[in-house]
Amino acid sequence: MLKKLLLFAWIGVAVLAVSSCEGPEGPAGPKGDTGAAGPAGPAGPAGEDGTGGGGAVIFSLGEIESTEDGGLVGQIGLDSLSADEIDVYESAVVMVYVKAQGVWWPLPGTVSFGQGKVNNFTFVHGIDKSTFFVDIINLGWSEDVEEAPMRTFEDIRLIFVPGELLRTSAEVNWKDYNEAVKALGFSESSIELGKKLKLLRK
Repeated sequence: MLKKLLLFAWIGVAVLAVSSCEGPEGPAGPKGDTGAAGPAGPAGPAGEDGTGGGGAVIFSLGEIESTEDGGLVGQIGLDSLSADEIDVYESAVVMVYVKAQGVWWPLPGTVSFGQGKVNNFTFVHGIDKSTFFVDIINLGWSEDVEEAPMRTFEDIRLIFVPGELLRTSAEVNWKDYNEAVKALGFSESSIELGKKLKLLRK
């Protein structure tokens, strides 16, 4: 009997000792640093009327010849556009691509027209009153002639990309036209011909 009482007493002491080791829960520790953000996902599917994912807009001028100075100027009237559309032209990053010999060449940069015919182009753009303009400027050419030779562009495309979308897609090679179009969710059927873009002859 005494052995049984001692056994129960020993078990009780053991339980009491274990429970007394657990103190009250302390305060929570400081919050850890936020982990690095993951890579941005692809842009949404292409919209209507030349609009891509994230509010980007693209125009195609189609096949066109340069003006007398080897470049060209285009403009888009903003009077008939909505406030959201005007905001795109005012705040977007503008990228220009020239197609020659079946290859898309980003501007500013060099464009090869084959047979040793090479030009160096840049561009400027802005808004003057209610008109958006883009001026493709011929900086030089390979032929040993004084006047700028005329060039035929297979196509010229302007892409308007909201700055925020550009910042969150840093992994995209924006100098590669095909990669840019894919990242923005455009398809050939969604690209709008430059009906709104009027070409000016200098």
